[in-house]
Amino acid sequence: MNILIHDLEKYPFQDLGDNFKIINTNVKAVPCQGCFKCWTKNAGYCVYADAFQHSGAAMGNSENIVIISKICYGGYSPSVKRFLDRSISDNLPFFTFRKGKTYHINRYKIKRNLTVYFYGECSKFERETAEEYVACLSINIEADTHKIIFAEGLENLGELGL
Repeated sequence: MNILIHDLEKYPFQDLGDNFKIINTNVKAVPCQGCFKCWTKNAGYCVYADAFQHSGAAMGNSENIVIISKICYGGYSPSVKRFLDRSISDNLPFFTFRKGKTYHINRYKIKRNLTVYFYGECSKFERETAEEYVACLSINIEADTHKIIFAEGLENLGELGL
C-alpha cells in the first residue's frame, strides 16, 4: 500500500492508481491528546473515533509515503501535522538509538520511502528547517529513502509529476 497525505482543498492529481490511499487532512479530527492509549490500551489505533483513528496503521503499512503540505514556519501545515501527530501509534512505546539519537521502535516492519512536497513561499531558514524536519521524520519511520521538493505555489505542484 502507498499513502498520499495532503492539505489541498481541491486535489488536482488523477492518475495515481488503485494502490494509493489518499488522505485529505482538511477534515474534522481531534488533535492528539497525548493520552498514549494508542500504545497502552488499543495497540495501534487511537481512542478517538474520527477520520484519523487509524492513521498509525495507514502510515505503518505504507511502502511509499507522500506528503503534500503548505510550508508553515519551516514545517507542515497544521492539518498535516495533526495527522502525523495522530499517527504516533505507528511506533511502539519502547526506545532505540538510530544515528546517535533516541527514537521509538517501529510497530510495522515495512521498508518505506518518504517524499515530501512543500508549496508556498518560504525563507532560506524555513527551507533549511523543513529539510531537517523531514530528515528526522525519515529516521523516525526508518525510511530507506527520503526526498523533499519545494514548489513556489500550488499551481507548480502539477509540474512535479505525481
